[in-house]
Amino acid sequence: MTPAIYFYTTDSGLLRHWQATFDHVEPVAQEWSHSSDSIAVVDSQYPDLPAWDNPIWARRMAHQRTIIVNTNPNDEEGYAALLAGAAAYCHAAAPKELLQQVLSAVNSGEIWAGRSLVMRLLKAVNHLPSKIDPLLTLSEREREVAYLAARGQSNKEIARTLNITERTIKAHLSACFEKLNISDRVQLTLKVNGIS
Repeated sequence: MTPAIYFYTTDSGLLRHWQATFDHVEPVAQEWSHSSDSIAVVDSQYPDLPAWDNPIWARRMAHQRTIIVNTNPNDEEGYAALLAGAAAYCHAAAPKELLQQVLSAVNSGEIWAGRSLVMRLLKAVNHLPSKIDPLLTLSEREREVAYLAARGQSNKEIARTLNITERTIKAHLSACFEKLNISDRVQLTLKVNGIS
């Protein structure tokens, strides 16, 4: 079941686009005050939004899953929004299928961002100091695949580096996800860097 979606925007065209994509999209013209089982979608061009480093975001997003959207998205804003606690950052007028993927990820408790922003996040995480090897439960080959994936290499690039097939890479990544009890590459990167 799709939760209620509260949309903070002054752009009536965006509101209609979201309402055509999802049931239960309601415009908001007042202060933030919605239940934790709903989702807030915030147009980052909404008037008088606080700066992303303002503590009010942490308080708001701790109680409600939040998707930040922009008709002209950029990685700097997306990075700041995700650091503030947003569950997703995407183009406000993305195609229906992509918006459904974003909402599905957020509903599942995951984080969603575009590829270039994910690559930026992975690079930032890779510069953090590492503690003990969190991948001791993996085989030697699985560890190699995990480290390369955490550096942002695609399956094709990893296959080329290790001189094995992409299908084998997918099998190794699936094994890594299962053994580490994670579901995606972002979580894998965090594990590799000893963050989670």
